[in-house]
Amino acid sequence: MNTAFLQVVEDDKLAQDLSLIIADFEILDFFKHFGSSCFAMSAMLAQILTAKGHQARVQGCYAEIRQDNAVFYIGYQGYAHEGQTEGHVTCIVADQYIVDFGLGTLRKFYAPDFSPALVCPLSGNTDYAGHLPLSNGADMYWRTDWVSPMVEAELQSQIPTVQNILAVYDDFQRNRVAYLVKKLFADKASVVSADMPLVVRHPEAA
Repeated sequence: MNTAFLQVVEDDKLAQDLSLIIADFEILDFFKHFGSSCFAMSAMLAQILTAKGHQARVQGCYAEIRQDNAVFYIGYQGYAHEGQTEGHVTCIVADQYIVDFGLGTLRKFYAPDFSPALVCPLSGNTDYAGHLPLSNGADMYWRTDWVSPMVEAELQSQIPTVQNILAVYDDFQRNRVAYLVKKLFADKASVVSADMPLVVRHPEAA
């Protein structure tokens, strides 16, 4: 994954930790399997960063991508695709950065090569929480003037899922070499440890 977007992070430890988390998530195929569930990804990321000593919390929001006169919404009212939960959440770190690991829906409905993770400085602007120019010439905004009323209930329902995924992640941290060897010889479908059955539902965020 191109992680050039991490250059916006001025805190060296945070940038290093995010780089490692992104690399680990790619090894474990978390972006592939869970990237469309912003609720699970953001909750999991907040817990991991908190354990690493960072201040992190989950924030309900919606996002939009603007280019010319066109707007593509993520999590906005009335724009959920079939099977999706209305709303979007991100991880706010140190009250300085928006970290969004739940962008899998954009790879399905906007651009197949869209980055599965983005980091954006909090703007302090009353019109939007964050703004990030994209490489295709579009502009992405995260906004909090409307937050789906389903966010809190969905986050609560995701707790068992998040704990199951974190158990796999924690086991990977303890057995990194064994996982890497397994990845060399196993199908991608079996990257999540077969020794730890994982039953995960996939409510997608809009």
